Amino acid sequence: MKWIIAGIAALVIVVVASAVLLSRDSTGAGVSADIQGQGGEGEQLAADGAWLARSPSGLRVRVVVPTPSPGSYEYPTGDMVVAGAAPHPDVIPGGAGAPEVFTLWSFVFNRPDLCTDDTCDFDDLDTTAPAKGGVFQTDGRIADGDELDLVGSVRVGQTPSTGSSLENPIGAEIHVAIAPHGKALSGPDLYRQLNGALGNPSLWWAASFFP
Repeated sequence: MKWIIAGIAALVIVVVASAVLLSRDSTGAGVSADIQGQGGEGEQLAADGAWLARSPSGLRVRVVVPTPSPGSYEYPTGDMVVAGAAPHPDVIPGGAGAPEVFTLWSFVFNRPDLCTDDTCDFDDLDTTAPAKGGVFQTDGRIADGDELDLVGSVRVGQTPSTGSSLENPIGAEIHVAIAPHGKALSGPDLYRQLNGALGNPSLWWAASFFP
């Protein structure tokens, strides 16, 4: 998958709730995109399931999709932590009465015209890369219903998990990805699930936004 990142180096960050929750009525200057099937294959998870609004001060992202049914998709294993990230608990599929955890990630490429091979991917996620790519965790939720609603923001100058901070919200190329973490656990394990970088592009549902 050319539009999603493999082998990124990320740090675990605390999920910070967006100060302004997005609503379907706030589409103003925003645009929508389809959420592709896990790993970019199979049926779409949701047509127009992702929404992005740009402003000079930052980005606002919302993803609304049917909650992936426990056991119906491929799961990561607990050792699939991204290089540099904190340990993650073992991944256990959920089920009836055992909701699962999902996180939302935003991949920002400030200078998409400078991405290597004319494609913005893992090569461009470095502070020294001309495209100035950066990774941000934008939400983490326990999916306790039929619909998964993930929402968050990225501010200009915000410290990324890895790579460069957001500098060009209007002209950046943006990829958003939903990562699964299995059955919601408790205590420190739940904290790591909600704030951990886990898996790889073959296990994520994703959408892309171009300037």
